Amino acid sequence: MSKKKRAPTPPKKSNNTMIYAGIALLVIIAAAAYISLNRPTEFLIDAYSFEDQIPAQSTGAYSSLDVNSSEQGKVKIVEFMKFDCSHCYNLNKEMPQILKNYGDRVEIIYVPLSFKGQSIKSIEAYLIAKEMGKGKEMRYALFSAKFESNRDVMGSMSVLKEVAASIGLGPDFNSKLESGYAEKAALKNNAYAGMYMINGTPTVLINGKEVNVPDINATISSILN
Repeated sequence: MSKKKRAPTPPKKSNNTMIYAGIALLVIIAAAAYISLNRPTEFLIDAYSFEDQIPAQSTGAYSSLDVNSSEQGKVKIVEFMKFDCSHCYNLNKEMPQILKNYGDRVEIIYVPLSFKGQSIKSIEAYLIAKEMGKGKEMRYALFSAKFESNRDVMGSMSVLKEVAASIGLGPDFNSKLESGYAEKAALKNNAYAGMYMINGTPTVLINGKEVNVPDINATISSILN
């Protein structure tokens, strides 16, 4: 009778190989931790935190976006918007007058977003510019580039860099945009829009309640008076 042949024994990994693998894993973990610590968090977001996966809600669909009890007598406007939305473009031109009319009694929070299948780069560009002290300028420049020059501000890196350059932002902005520096914050804008079932833009909330754009001034006035 012929003896059964045994399957060949796989070669044992040397201790050195296992040590090198362990070191490589530690390097990867350390690098990930460094990137996480150096990614923007609170300073890239607007007045309420996108860091919480589920915002605290009491009653009503948008109750967590209402003013705090310590802010009574103030008006908080939250606008979910897109930089390729013509209605958002028109509203953006009206907002300065609202601020002029009501002064520091009104706070406007802009939440740029993108819909399914669209790039998030326009959101990132706005958030990076905002961190660098140029949020207002970037918002106007992006709308202008889209609706006055018909440029692709939603996904074209070259266009976004050129728009940034037009408001005085340069290599530092470009580096952050290329590296995905604001990607986490941008994705959370979209996550919140999904959580609140924002299906169209602009969606405007005043003290936690959705209002039609033509009713913004009347709503603010009724709250303050």
